Amino acid sequence: MVLVGYTVEATDGEVGAIDRRTYDGRQVLVAGDDGALLKVDVNTVERIDHRDHRVYLAVSRRELRAR
Repeated sequence: MVLVGYTVEATDGEVGAIDRRTYDGRQVLVAGDDGALLKVDVNTVERIDHRDHRVYLAVSRRELRAR
């Protein structure tokens, strides 16, 4: 399943979109709104909405950027 381009939402708002560069089964790269690439562990995914092309995380933006 390809999620490239899906918007990524943390518990407190939008983070960015899934980047096409990598998915290794454990992490994906998210192109952040500020231009930074963030590594997101797939264990933080709460749910995926294929209709709206959004991935919802179970962590806040602050927690995500601290990793």
